[in-house]
Amino acid sequence: MKIIIKIKMLSALFAVLVFNACERRLLEDAYIETAVVQLHIDWSESGVSVDDMHRASIWLFPQNNGAALEFRLEGNLIYREINVPIGVYSVLVFNETIDKDDWNNIIFTGTDSYETFAAMNVPKSEMGFYSRTKDLPLIGNPEAIAAWSLDRFEIMSKKSDIIEIKPLPRFERVAVTAYVSNLSGSMQATGTINGMQGGVYMASGNRIAEPSAHSFILNGRVYDDNGKDGTTTRTFNIFGRLEEANHKIAIDFLLSNGTLHPSEEFDVNNLIVTETVEYVRTHFVNLGYGNLPDDRPITLPEGDMNAGIIVDEWENVIIPIK
Repeated sequence: MKIIIKIKMLSALFAVLVFNACERRLLEDAYIETAVVQLHIDWSESGVSVDDMHRASIWLFPQNNGAALEFRLEGNLIYREINVPIGVYSVLVFNETIDKDDWNNIIFTGTDSYETFAAMNVPKSEMGFYSRTKDLPLIGNPEAIAAWSLDRFEIMSKKSDIIEIKPLPRFERVAVTAYVSNLSGSMQATGTINGMQGGVYMASGNRIAEPSAHSFILNGRVYDDNGKDGTTTRTFNIFGRLEEANHKIAIDFLLSNGTLHPSEEFDVNNLIVTETVEYVRTHFVNLGYGNLPDDRPITLPEGDMNAGIIVDEWENVIIPIK
């Protein structure tokens, strides 16, 4: 992906630059020298599928402390030309935009500055039967987000620059697998994990150490040959782990008779194995096998076979609490 600069002159008393699929911005200089910037963006290591993307954003922050320029790409997210005033900028590129409609569980803060531009978790008051507390600061699982940045980009007259742009993940993943005896006796398994990061600075990729807790539904099941025991799994996104935190997972089972099994709680600091999978840092947690000191078996009461009952959305969960 390359940015190639071509120079042309605009002259107008109050010139309005109309960017292709971008916002309009008023330029108040009598003579404005601009460049046509050709963008070719390589998303191959972003962890985000281009097929799942709707838009992309290019932000240019003038190093003379002027207002940021925002360009929005739609349709073709691989190649586009934009008009940029001559100057020196910091550049930020990421998938989607800062609009609330583009995200369910991400909000953006500090967008007036390259250094403070951040993606943050959305606080949740409750999810399913979990409620937000001081010890359980619930947030939504963020969508996949990737970014590329350049601290200094000079757009000079009669000069062509070539810059490679390859957005990288600004999110991580947690993959939880629980082995459960008599798993068939439960209709649903849900869980929480604490000690996660609150957000990420988009330009630097540095995480924001605001303690957060994720809740999740374990909605993938694989049964042993006996049809009773087996594993239930879930992979979800996070911004990162607080390395110094005491990470705990609690798993709750809704049994086939409509009652809740007592929570199964684990300290998982020593059970987390971290690998990079398809360019995304992934934290694997396997529970219920009983092979490690901090792990132990999970055994549910025997009940009716409910292998086909899986509830996918929190809003469909009805838990009778007595």
